Parts: sequence; structure tokens; C-alpha cells
Amino acid sequence: MNEKIRKLRSESKNLKPSIIIGKNGINDAVIKNIKTHLRTYGVIKIKILKTHIEGKDKKSLAIELAEKCQAQLVDVVGFTLVLAK
Repeated sequence: MNEKIRKLRSESKNLKPSIIIGKNGINDAVIKNIKTHLRTYGVIKIKILKTHIEGKDKKSLAIELAEKCQAQLVDVVGFTLVLAK
């Protein structure tokens, strides 16, 4: 793991989730909202509710979300993930 990701992971521990993905899932509005937050803050924490994640792999869902937002996946802990610009 490189130094930049290690630093971002450390900083993200103090963040509160700024976006919550619920039963409506990942749609265009959510992607647009995530991109806006990334431009503004650089690093964001996203919480995925259990209603959306049922039967899906959390890690692959996080990677897919990062690709759709042109962001870097920093960390996945439980139902929470961190993305960086």
C-alpha cells in the first residue's frame, strides 16, 4: 500500500458518512452527488445500508462504485467505504 492511500485511510477515520446509499441503490443521481462531494472535499465516506447490499459482495460493489465515479477506493470497513478524488 502506498503512502498516499495510507494517509487518506488514516484521515478518513474521523470523517462521518456524507452520503448514504439506501434501497434505491446506485443511480445517476447518487453518482452525480458523489462526484460533487469528491470535487468539493476530495475524500468522502459513504455508508451503504443493508437493504441495498443484501446478496451482493461489498468489496465488488465498492470497486464498481469507485469506477463509476472515476474515484480511488481508499478503504472498505463493514458497510462503509471511503473514496478519494
